[in-house]
Amino acid sequence: MNTIYKCLRQQERQLGNYSIVPLRYEDRFLIMKWRNEQIYHLRQARPLTEEDQQRYFDNIVSKLYDNPQPDQILFSYLEKDICIGYGGLVHINWIDRNAEISFIMDTSLEAEHFAEHWSNYLTMLKAVAFDDLRLHKIYTYAFDLRPFLYTALEANGFVREATLKEHCYFEGKYKNVILHSFINHQYDIVNYVDCSLDQQKEILDLRNLDCVRVWMVNPDVISEASHLQFVENLKEDKNRLYYAVYRNGVLVGTYNLTKEKDSVWERGIIANPAIQGTGETEKWERQILSRISCLGIDRVTAKVKQDNIRSIRYHEKVGYKELAKDKEYVYYQYNLNGK
Repeated sequence: MNTIYKCLRQQERQLGNYSIVPLRYEDRFLIMKWRNEQIYHLRQARPLTEEDQQRYFDNIVSKLYDNPQPDQILFSYLEKDICIGYGGLVHINWIDRNAEISFIMDTSLEAEHFAEHWSNYLTMLKAVAFDDLRLHKIYTYAFDLRPFLYTALEANGFVREATLKEHCYFEGKYKNVILHSFINHQYDIVNYVDCSLDQQKEILDLRNLDCVRVWMVNPDVISEASHLQFVENLKEDKNRLYYAVYRNGVLVGTYNLTKEKDSVWERGIIANPAIQGTGETEKWERQILSRISCLGIDRVTAKVKQDNIRSIRYHEKVGYKELAKDKEYVYYQYNLNGK
């Protein structure tokens, strides 16, 4: 069975020892076991049989991967390649750009590690929803049976949006349904390869400004043809990531990462001069830094020209630590794990 989602550019997300990967066929009966153990909080009418689960994977799951706009995207949640949960985005509304969150973990982990695994999972799922799929809103629909779920959601920035009174029937009683949501009011991070031609020209114009080029390693003006060919080459390059950053449709900067070794990537950044001094650049870089650990990145390096005092102060404010300096540059590193 093909397990590569056509709708996703980044198939896997990683956070330390944990990751989410496209739903694995080999995990199907583990998932069935957990669903049957936790049927009380799921929209599942009866315990599943192996035949039910096999039929579901053969007839439903197998058709999700090649669909450019599937109604659900499911993942196996792993700890060091061992499946300890599963879930994804379901009831995806591609017109209104929203989706419901689904997640269950190994039943044996719930008592002591419930909040930890929900937090790990939500961090990675946000990156899928907002950075890759560019959804506007994700939400949960939960029977009012597990109040500790709401604590975990709210600790991860979700807001209790509504209570549907006596909306479900459970064990002879009507129960409420609680809706929590997370709306992406943050900066829009767009991969260069997904940008329109007009956006590409806008990016190039920003990069070629005299006040920007003067601080670059390569200060030469780049032609439109060279830029477009560069972007075309990025489509097959797994060692370079380039992003345009927008706020309410306005280009506020660009951000690039080039792999140095293992989980260490060198960062380049351009801030739109129109927003310098407003604190905007720090906000959108922090948003990016909070997400890229899901790409398996642990450390980000940067170098700044010795006479670029504004940039040196900026890096120190954000939390980059000076590693070394020479006659021309100061070299910095930012540890995503905080150590």
